Amino acid sequence: MSDLPLQPQDGPQPAPPRQAIAVLNDYHLLGKRIVHAMLRASGIPIHDYGRMTVDELVARVIADRVEILLISTLMLPSALQVKTLRTALTDHNLKVRIAVGGAPFLFDDTLWQEVGADAMGRNAADAIRITRQWMGERP
Repeated sequence: MSDLPLQPQDGPQPAPPRQAIAVLNDYHLLGKRIVHAMLRASGIPIHDYGRMTVDELVARVIADRVEILLISTLMLPSALQVKTLRTALTDHNLKVRIAVGGAPFLFDDTLWQEVGADAMGRNAADAIRITRQWMGERP
């Protein structure tokens, strides 16, 4: 045990950004579950929205004031819906950072940019790195 006195924190710490993870119209949830578990184990608070349509996801993002959104996909049609999601979020004047991951993005290294995502993770460790980086950049 240390003899050093405990030092109080320098004022209140800002709340972490509101974050969520979801799958867009895809029935393959294993990748999302792995990423969610790794983020939680790393101490990163995140809402798990499960499987949703674009409209449902936009409504939840608005209701929960999400700032960082992770999208996991296995099938190409689901990956392509990220573009529709980005447009819908922009139409609502929402500044949400989107990170994507999953098979379609691994097969095509530029797909994440084509659908309007802000980042692409190749695995759960990338998801942790990306969210921590974005958390640190928040004002």
